[in-house]
Amino acid sequence: MCALIALVNLTTGKLWLNLHGGVSRSSRFGLNGHTFIERKMRASLVVLVLCAVVGYAVDGANILCLMGVASPSHHIWNRAIMDALAREGHNLTILSADVEKNQPSNVHYVHLEEIYPTLYTGPESLDLMEMANENLFSSVISFYRDFVVNECGGTLKSKGLRTVMDYPDDFRFDLVLHDFTCGPCLLGLLHKFKYPPLVSVTAFNNPPYSTEVIGGHKFYSYVPFYSLSYDSDMSFYQRVHNTLLSVTDMFYRNYVSNPRIDAMMREYFAFKDMPYAPELHQRTKLMLVNAHYSIDFPESTPPNLVAVGGLQIRDPSPLPGDLEQFVNASRKGVVLFSLGTNIRSDQLDAERQMVIVEAFRQLPDYHFLWKFESDLGIPLPKNVIVRPWMPQNDILAHRRTKAFVTHAGLLSTHEATWHGVPIVGIPFIADQHRNLERCIRLGVAKRVLFQTMTTGQLRDAIRDVLEDPQYRTNMAARSVLFRDQPEKPLARAVWWIEWLLRHPNTTQLESPVLKLGFLRTYLVDVALFLVTLPTLALFLLSRLCRRTRMVHVDKKRN
Repeated sequence: MCALIALVNLTTGKLWLNLHGGVSRSSRFGLNGHTFIERKMRASLVVLVLCAVVGYAVDGANILCLMGVASPSHHIWNRAIMDALAREGHNLTILSADVEKNQPSNVHYVHLEEIYPTLYTGPESLDLMEMANENLFSSVISFYRDFVVNECGGTLKSKGLRTVMDYPDDFRFDLVLHDFTCGPCLLGLLHKFKYPPLVSVTAFNNPPYSTEVIGGHKFYSYVPFYSLSYDSDMSFYQRVHNTLLSVTDMFYRNYVSNPRIDAMMREYFAFKDMPYAPELHQRTKLMLVNAHYSIDFPESTPPNLVAVGGLQIRDPSPLPGDLEQFVNASRKGVVLFSLGTNIRSDQLDAERQMVIVEAFRQLPDYHFLWKFESDLGIPLPKNVIVRPWMPQNDILAHRRTKAFVTHAGLLSTHEATWHGVPIVGIPFIADQHRNLERCIRLGVAKRVLFQTMTTGQLRDAIRDVLEDPQYRTNMAARSVLFRDQPEKPLARAVWWIEWLLRHPNTTQLESPVLKLGFLRTYLVDVALFLVTLPTLALFLLSRLCRRTRMVHVDKKRN
């Protein structure tokens, strides 16, 4: 409509000039008639341009979202991106282990309904508490053998995947958004739909295998493996340990897990010309990772890896009335206790539950909000409320929240940092140990080991964080660094995705590492040449000198 108005203005303006030929300078408009009409026409041109820009911006793309990772925390992070894209007018088809109801008309969830049952109720069901007690090398193998492979099995059994497979092959998707944390199992759909631009995303920091997807470098000398609590300045022993663990991860993934996933995909998708599964990963044009320099380790990354750590954090909403009343009734403030979405508080044994309750009881000046997913069955002191779900972001943003007892998952660590709330960490698996260690080194957290946790240890750790002002001061400084960004992380994520929609065929940002391979990337061939050349020269010179001596000796004898 605005374009039509602009065109009418342009046409009538030209017609007016043609009819009148010239206009007196003493026009009642107070302007030269030509000047007036020319301004009118220029304004109309501006309207046309604005119409074109607005029309382009709201022209929604068709986006296929492949979200097969069975983790509510991953879903929270991914959902923030998808909801933001939907608000921009894009049309989303979301293939996901977690689904949302009551979505707008441009959002369509397709449920991968077999993933969670396969992982947690099948004959090979996982026990995350048991995995938390494994040694580090065993946990690496367990992740791929038990979690990644079984998750792929559940994905390929799901009716939801068959629903999308039944779409016509020429159905047009303008972009694919893929959570690559647990491998390429769903990327057979990328091949089916003729390779739209691929954006790989993960809430799992910047994982060790990101370099196998988009190139770049992961230096074991100063980047600790995600399950280690080392800092970037590692001792010799720590660098050896870090290297062995990282190589174990890389070897098992590339020579055991990936071939198995590829075989499962080939049997299901049955595309004769489909590339090897990890090569589908390498079609990635853009990668969004849940990282930020104020919290994570410094790494060298290619330009198409964009850090958008904390994008799930939103402006806080008021607390529900009963929680607000409970928070304000506390004498010195409140403490939030939550072990996240994968390790549940109700999975702790009764003895540890009693340890936690008694620790709360011995700190009566503070009120405790405990995310506990079922009936606790233990008499609670008056300063404790339990709920199966807590509005974590809103509680952490509340002025009366003084500390956060957490598993030190990355989303929780980011939210605590953003809102300036110091931490008592009880880590269990994966990157939780590294996240917490980083916080401890920066003076914003204390650690409690769940395997040996006592009431006194938990109580004293909470009391130290609450009553030593240095913890809150340090976290406030860290919060300033995290918040000091040119735009919100979510806005940055959406901008880059739409940038790729505008430039789908660009290769300008891609790292050459994947094409160069290991030998050329790390100059192994050059190093061998530089070592071999002088060695060969010395050898030949030595032989020449020896031959010369022998000739000289023979001449003397003769």
